[in-house]
Amino acid sequence: MYGGKVKDGIVLLSIHVREQDDLLLLEGTSSTNTQPLLDNIGPVRIEQIDEHLMIVNSGWRIDGHALADKGRELCERYSTLYGKEKGHDFGSHIGWGLVDHLAECHVQETVRSLSTSGLLATCGGMDERGELYFIDICGLFPCRALAIGSHAKDINRCLERVDFGNISVQEGLDEFLKVLRNYSTEEMKTSSSSKSKEEILGEGNDGDNGPKWQIGNDSVVEVVLMKQSGNIIRKRVPFIEQ
Repeated sequence: MYGGKVKDGIVLLSIHVREQDDLLLLEGTSSTNTQPLLDNIGPVRIEQIDEHLMIVNSGWRIDGHALADKGRELCERYSTLYGKEKGHDFGSHIGWGLVDHLAECHVQETVRSLSTSGLLATCGGMDERGELYFIDICGLFPCRALAIGSHAKDINRCLERVDFGNISVQEGLDEFLKVLRNYSTEEMKTSSSSKSKEEILGEGNDGDNGPKWQIGNDSVVEVVLMKQSGNIIRKRVPFIEQ
């Protein structure tokens, strides 16, 4: 899961693969189905919880949905208390409410902990600048651009080289796709090369002992572009350039 704050909004991305590649992302899809998953239907990771608020979750998808539902409940409560106008603290207010909910689930004996973390984005309305936060049980952390999930450490090193503050939402999307496609290509090279990952990427080791990060040719990227005007664009694009 990936997100970035650019000069005119927020970019959110999530990669979707076939169910035979990752059973946690897709459900109810036949393993023999070869049609591309490009229609804006079916499973999503990026959920809208308010007209100016989106969340993309990592971890168990069902827990991500539960966290998004809690966010909608908090937004309704906020509107009841403060009216429909959203103040500049709206995003952080909802974010800390979600952090509290994660902590409560962790300590209560009657419910299980939610195995999820996420990126919370707010843009448009009173907070035209847009804000991006990382949420987990430990707290709420503002960020410029962040990858969470598999191989996030290496991908975040690549994102550090991009000046997101001086590019548009479309340019931000292009930069994210370029970083992810290049990283996936280098990972595939590493798996069949005598060179180490450090030699190929010119970076330190990722530090996780998980499998190689291999994305199928028919995988797609779920994208949400949030603009300062309040306009939200949702689409899916092929992970591999056609």
